[in-house]
Amino acid sequence: MKLKNHRPSTRLIREPRAIPKKRNLGRWIYVGLLLLVGLWAFDVFFGQFFFLRGNGLVIARPYVVASEYIGTVRDIAVRQGDRVERGDVVAHLSSREYDEELARLQFELATLSADRARMTSKIGGARQLIELARKRLKSAAKFRTSMETGLEDGVATGTALNTAYEREYTAREDLERITSDITSLRAELGALYQQIDQRYVLIDRIERSYDEGRLVAPASGIITEVSAIESSVIRPGNPIMKIASGKPYVLAYFENGSLYELEPGQEVTMHYGTKTLRGTVTSLLPVSEQLPEEFQRSFQPTSRAQIAEVKIADDAHHPPLFAKLDIGGGLFSSVHRLFDWMLET
Repeated sequence: MKLKNHRPSTRLIREPRAIPKKRNLGRWIYVGLLLLVGLWAFDVFFGQFFFLRGNGLVIARPYVVASEYIGTVRDIAVRQGDRVERGDVVAHLSSREYDEELARLQFELATLSADRARMTSKIGGARQLIELARKRLKSAAKFRTSMETGLEDGVATGTALNTAYEREYTAREDLERITSDITSLRAELGALYQQIDQRYVLIDRIERSYDEGRLVAPASGIITEVSAIESSVIRPGNPIMKIASGKPYVLAYFENGSLYELEPGQEVTMHYGTKTLRGTVTSLLPVSEQLPEEFQRSFQPTSRAQIAEVKIADDAHHPPLFAKLDIGGGLFSSVHRLFDWMLET
């Protein structure tokens, strides 16, 4: 009897090897992700040279409320965010310097007015004397004439004629002196009137400039900053508050040395949070200015950029003043903004 060879149960049956696929899906996904990451990195670090991209701040025309003199803040009538109209009183100041100057000018004015009254009285008295002096001179001249006639007729003596001459001389001398005094007094009175007018002009100028310490808004707008506090002492030119007036616009900062050409009239896209705004470049300023602190990245050198003014097209969705905007786009503009936000955070 012939025995058959039995195959061990542990021996594997030969099976045909699986045919490899021509395309590995996982490998393609990996390569695609690498490509996307590379494009994203290129857009983040070099996209600003190929795509219109920048930063912007919503601003309006700024006005500064400041004092022209050293003073103490007595009252501030507005707060940040309040809307004011041109000419509204926004603060009250007191100035010891102005008070002393006004007191000095008013004292000088009172002294000059008293001198004017005294001078006017002297002129009035001199005018009365001059009439009497003229009559005296006329009488002396008549007496001298009669003495001369009497001397010729042998009625008068030479001594009497000399006395007549002395009387006429004295009368004429007194008349000339009084006339000269009146002329001098009139000149002094005219100078007094000029000095009094100057004091009035100075007092009026100081009162209009001081305006009882009132500070008014130079334009209609919104109070954006109140830098002074009550009871503080301020110097001339120190800002007390700032006002943003007029229609808001975007002050945009674009990268220098990019390949794109920015021109007035060009439309741009601006991003504010989840909102997208349209704008038009109205002007390009011929300067390269340092970026505001809001746009400076930490641990990097201070950057400078070209400045442009952009008019917001959609009036119904104006961002608030000083809101930060992203301008332009690129391959991954949304991801780029997210990446910038992560860096800032």
